[in-house]
Amino acid sequence: MSYFPLNQPDGTKSNAWNGSEPAEFSNTIDGSTPNKALMQDTVYGGYTPSDNSDPVQGNPPAQKQRAWSSMFSRTNSGFSITTPKISSPAWQHKLNEKHRGRTPSDKDTIRYFDRSRQTRRVFIDCLCMWLVTAVICGGLAGTIAGFSSIDIITQKQKYAYNALVTALSILLGLAFAAQFKQYCEMMRWRFLASSYRTINDFEEVLGCDSWRSTFRLIFKGWRKGNFYPAKSQILALIWLCIFILFNVLTALIGLTYSIDVSDNWVWLEAGNVSVLDLSYISQMPQADPANYAVQWQEMAANLYGQLGQTFQLKESDPSFDDGYDDKIIFTSHDANFTEFWYRFIDASPTSDKLMATSNRTVSSTATCEEWRITAGGNAGFSPEDPNDPYAVYFNDSMGNAHYQQIMDVSAGLTTWMTNITGIGHCGPRCAKVLALQSGNNITEEEAAADDVPYVPTPRLWACNNTISQVTGYNESGFDDPDLLMLPDAQALLIGGAIGFSGINTENDDLQYQIINGDPENFFNMPGNFTAHGVAMSLMRFSMNTVAAMDRRGAPRLNTTGPTEPKQAQTINVKWWGAGAILAGVPFVQFLMLLGVVWFSGKAIILEPGYLSAAHLLYPIMQKVGPDGILMTADEMAEKLGPDVKIAYGVRPDANDPGHHEVDFVRDLDCVEESEGFGYIRGKMPEGRYD
Repeated sequence: MSYFPLNQPDGTKSNAWNGSEPAEFSNTIDGSTPNKALMQDTVYGGYTPSDNSDPVQGNPPAQKQRAWSSMFSRTNSGFSITTPKISSPAWQHKLNEKHRGRTPSDKDTIRYFDRSRQTRRVFIDCLCMWLVTAVICGGLAGTIAGFSSIDIITQKQKYAYNALVTALSILLGLAFAAQFKQYCEMMRWRFLASSYRTINDFEEVLGCDSWRSTFRLIFKGWRKGNFYPAKSQILALIWLCIFILFNVLTALIGLTYSIDVSDNWVWLEAGNVSVLDLSYISQMPQADPANYAVQWQEMAANLYGQLGQTFQLKESDPSFDDGYDDKIIFTSHDANFTEFWYRFIDASPTSDKLMATSNRTVSSTATCEEWRITAGGNAGFSPEDPNDPYAVYFNDSMGNAHYQQIMDVSAGLTTWMTNITGIGHCGPRCAKVLALQSGNNITEEEAAADDVPYVPTPRLWACNNTISQVTGYNESGFDDPDLLMLPDAQALLIGGAIGFSGINTENDDLQYQIINGDPENFFNMPGNFTAHGVAMSLMRFSMNTVAAMDRRGAPRLNTTGPTEPKQAQTINVKWWGAGAILAGVPFVQFLMLLGVVWFSGKAIILEPGYLSAAHLLYPIMQKVGPDGILMTADEMAEKLGPDVKIAYGVRPDANDPGHHEVDFVRDLDCVEESEGFGYIRGKMPEGRYD
């Protein structure tokens, strides 16, 4: 094949390239053109060699070299991918202009080793890879924290979470492997320079750039005649254990969180809903609710009201969605407590543990006025009428005189009385209730000592309590909205529940009830209570009744609604474990980074490529010969001989003035032990190398 030089001796272009004569090719090389000149012309481009085929003296200008890789580049394709470099690689040892200016060089193969520059580049390279690990750990922490802050995760969110955690965990494992390889590439030159090794051992250390080669080095790095492991084996074992530990910790991240059924939240969707049956009041389902006896419903209403004392009271706007709480009765946001209300719950037909607060509400509004007692009311002690000690004489707000014999009394406590014949006379869904505070005829100090309410004189209030219809729901979401309604009869029972006993007395329109329990409970009022305080007690008891019915076992019915509660899933994280892994791994890896930078700084780092390794081993391969390309490393070592040991280092030179001299050109080579130089200790000197 014929070659045409780029330039003619006189500087003009060859005719082969200006179109005057076509290029001719043959399978022979023209002997008139020296091969060396052709090769140099190819390498140096426009640089013209001297007559003796050697480069001219001095420093030729830097030229772009042509290599096989340039034939496949995208430089002229109109599309290029460039990666911004933070710094040059650690193995790039350039001879800068400041070095040439001090002592000119006549060879373009000379490079300058600057230890501080190499150390800085090793640190930056390793730090960039460490930052990748830190970012991935931060991404994992952010993903886990972000999704765990969601109260209810949907199915798609769960899939996205699992996909992100899995992908980031895989990336973290790949980052471990990449940095593990990077550390090995930086450290192996220090090991190769630390001692003379057999060809096999040298080849194992030189090829140590993965966990598999590290594992192989542990078992194949034994020195002949030694029963204890070499330093390289110990460090390889420690390195491999750390790598395995990091990957195990990455896998253990999956054990630090769990996707569980939420204890505080439910998932709502259209379906079957279990709602409170308001058509009757009972402690258990009845076969014929429409004909269930009123007396039983009166007694049940009072029992539910007393059971509701365990619920808490909370101020809130009825329209405010405050979530579900098993022990809260909501009140209006009015500071005067003029209305008490309750928000119903929707339950799952299949599980009584799955509940959600609905928008359906019912309220109680009561007003009270005090009637003046003229005689009696002292719990069986009546000096005015010793023959009728339980008689109470009082005047209503119109001044009309009344007499009532009240026997269900206790000194200092409140007796509640519901008028069963006067129900509804105060208006629709309105119940009339009386409250008698029996005097206890003791001093305030005695009441405090006995832990009872202080009621120096008996007092009597007359109250009207109105129960609203169920409001605040969208009828279009239910197949039968009438099932959600509160009938008038049951509304009256709830309004007067505080005074019901379920026992009717002949010739008496009242039922009597004393709320048992703590004498200082909300329904046994102190002697300084006002009419508004009595109304608050009455309203609260009515809402206690509804709340206990809804949440403590009253009959329910199933209907189709828009908010069927179902199990909701949430992510629970053990942050002590996840945080320790995601913060500890980058921290330990950073300490390893500093150790690698310190350890690798004593030896010159070469490019981790096959050409660099081949160039370094060229003197050894010359002894093997050009034949036997299919020979294995063991066969080559056997051919060289079992006693051949080599080390990576600076070949000693009698003309070397010392490590302080940076302009002396040293030879970086594979030094054989048989050459008799002995072990070359210390750092590789800074300066020029060829």
